[in-house]
Amino acid sequence: MTGCWKRTVALLVISAAPSSGCSWAFMTKAPDVVAVPNYPVDCTTSRAAPILDTICSAYFVANGIYLATVTSCENASPGETCFSSGTKAGGIVLSAGLAVLCGFAAGSGYDRAARCQQVKELNAGCITGDVRACQQLRPGWVPAPVTPPAPVPGVIAPFPPPTGPSKVPDTAPSPAG
Repeated sequence: MTGCWKRTVALLVISAAPSSGCSWAFMTKAPDVVAVPNYPVDCTTSRAAPILDTICSAYFVANGIYLATVTSCENASPGETCFSSGTKAGGIVLSAGLAVLCGFAAGSGYDRAARCQQVKELNAGCITGDVRACQQLRPGWVPAPVTPPAPVPGVIAPFPPPTGPSKVPDTAPSPAG
């Protein structure tokens, strides 16, 4: 029975661990230093993944509370739902561990989304010409000097506008008559 219990717990951990941590799996972290601050930054501002991690954590907390309050089979009446003491203890420990995992993932996700929002706001300021915002994204950043484009040799000038109707000499023979 002990080997079966260990395999069951291992299977639950293996199947539940990848389903938690949506924030770690699906969010793009904002860069610590933006290489080119006057170009758009790609990171995740959505709070959807941390919300799912919060729901995951709440589920495992509720599951742990349920397992703690359910009757042990040693004290159960006939027909009453019960779990053995070992099953209850294992379920509570597993639920607590997964609740903590989901909680850390949620906290990390909320932090990542807030940092991304801050970086994107500074990035928008930099793109519109705010040098201070650019320097907050990348300390010491100086905009590249703007030079006018060099004239391209060999470009044909546009045709001059027409000045009026053109006269075509009449080359037709004159009518005899």
